[in-house]
Amino acid sequence: MIASFAAITRVGLVPGNPRAGVAVIYAPWTTAAQTMIRSVAAGARFVRFGGFDFIAVVMPERSDYVERAFAGSALLAVDPRVLAACLTGTLSKKADVL
Repeated sequence: MIASFAAITRVGLVPGNPRAGVAVIYAPWTTAAQTMIRSVAAGARFVRFGGFDFIAVVMPERSDYVERAFAGSALLAVDPRVLAACLTGTLSKKADVL
């Protein structure tokens, strides 16, 4: 059941228009340098980190960017607006604690 959920999430969250931007999510232990290298190597321009070092927001330069990102160890590729909506509450709570 967990594998099915993971597969559905991975496919269901792929952005409808990757040319407008993609948030690429790697394993949580991925360093900022590794995140940047992997996300750009798949064929995109780096825009910014997405709240954590293992998330990169990029502008794809290739039509097959999402597939290449997955082949390069990305766990998820989502619309950056979806990511921002999910992380807004988490990041503000984290800032309150600090």
